[in-house]
Amino acid sequence: MFRYLFLLLFALWLGPAVAVAGVTATVTTEEWARPRDGAALLAHSGLGAVMRALDERPDARIVIHYVGGDEGSLWAHELQAWLVALGLSSDRIDLLPGNAESDSIQLSVVKGALEQVGRLVAPAGE
Repeated sequence: MFRYLFLLLFALWLGPAVAVAGVTATVTTEEWARPRDGAALLAHSGLGAVMRALDERPDARIVIHYVGGDEGSLWAHELQAWLVALGLSSDRIDLLPGNAESDSIQLSVVKGALEQVGRLVAPAGE
């Protein structure tokens, strides 16, 4: 229940950024601890859906919402490196610390960009 409430609040917090067809995913520490390769990551139902949505929408970006601190930052950057290895441009990935759940990372596909203040906004000209 808390997870759904969190995702709803996160979506509202996005402000002017537009969620792309509600494409979100959660990766838990348990899932991330398993041995992985590119095929295993794409087989993850959430990550596969996120990558397909990004492939279908070249103007969309992914927000990796992670718990702060060294451990969360390392995890988020490792996930970012895997996404880049799978062919996603690093320019389309935004890292956002402050996830309330320390045992998971939430991913959202959005149309927008992270500002330096950590708030998502629609790109200029839209």
